[in-house]
Amino acid sequence: MVTRIVVGTDGSEHAQEAVAFAADLASQLRAEVVLVHAVGSFPPAIASTAGMMYVPQGVIDESRDVLERRVLTEFAQPLVDAAVPWRAEIRDGWAPRVIAQVAREVGARFIVVGTRGLHALGELFLGSTSHALTHETDVPLIVVPGTRAHRTKQDGATLAVLGSER
Repeated sequence: MVTRIVVGTDGSEHAQEAVAFAADLASQLRAEVVLVHAVGSFPPAIASTAGMMYVPQGVIDESRDVLERRVLTEFAQPLVDAAVPWRAEIRDGWAPRVIAQVAREVGARFIVVGTRGLHALGELFLGSTSHALTHETDVPLIVVPGTRAHRTKQDGATLAVLGSER
């Protein structure tokens, strides 16, 4: 029985399609959704005329608070709209590893992600989150196409990847 689904989001349009898909799936299966957002672990720095300078801790804390509010409201909106049980996990680290770790911890039956995220440049150098997840987890992976036009309630299981090969 499927009781828990993990969905990764960075707030991008593609990721939010995945959240909506997970909400639909959870509604049909009467499962809980664990919404996961990974925060990069690089120290924030800004450029100035004098070189690089680090952002004060107060600014970092305030930015983190704003991000947490966005995850719990904006990013979670499809879950709220679907009235499914959900909770959020916001953790520091590399997204594929964080999502896989949360899936293991909560005993998720599926991981759901979108096909693209916010950071095309990062994808160029690091690879996509969905691809990296195939190497990070044994939990079946559902990769949701980037637009709802590709799926309906009838064929909602248009999946790019199921499972992983090691």
